[in-house]
Amino acid sequence: MWDISMKRIFAYSLIILASSFILGAISACKPRLRLPEDSSLGGNAQWLIISSQYCQMKNDPTNSSQNLAILRKGTVLRIIESKYSTSESDRGTLWFRIQEAGQTGWVPALEVNTYSSENQARNAALRME
Repeated sequence: MWDISMKRIFAYSLIILASSFILGAISACKPRLRLPEDSSLGGNAQWLIISSQYCQMKNDPTNSSQNLAILRKGTVLRIIESKYSTSESDRGTLWFRIQEAGQTGWVPALEVNTYSSENQARNAALRME
């Protein structure tokens, strides 16, 4: 017959086994993040400021793309389009399509601050100086 201590050991063992199974099942689940690949702006950001000292404007929305220009910190630009990179090296990076000096290119969201109005962007750029 089972005494009380054996029943406790058995109950604790079942709890540990069940917990291990549940934690294993949870950790095996991989999140499936689906990024939009359309040209719409998510939200109301329509202007940006270059926030890094220097930012490379790229031909396409990927780090391996050709450099078109170097933009300086505090430059205010209108956002034409936004897109997530599908390149293997920087997959999921958000890029903004902008126009500078008649040339259209892409800058990564990691190197800019976004604003809903030109006035907000220009005021923020003044504070950067």
